[in-house]
Amino acid sequence: MCTKYDPQFEAEAAMKRAAASEGADRQRLIELALAWHQLARDRRDDERRD
Repeated sequence: MCTKYDPQFEAEAAMKRAAASEGADRQRLIELALAWHQLARDRRDDERRD
């Protein structure tokens, strides 16, 4: 997977924003961070297989 984004960095940034947020925004950012984290995990798994 070739992308200009670093999913791990994006996951950490989203969690930092979530920590500073409240209510629905916080929940949305947590879900976003989890999605980025899953992408980072998938990327690591793909690299191990290659």
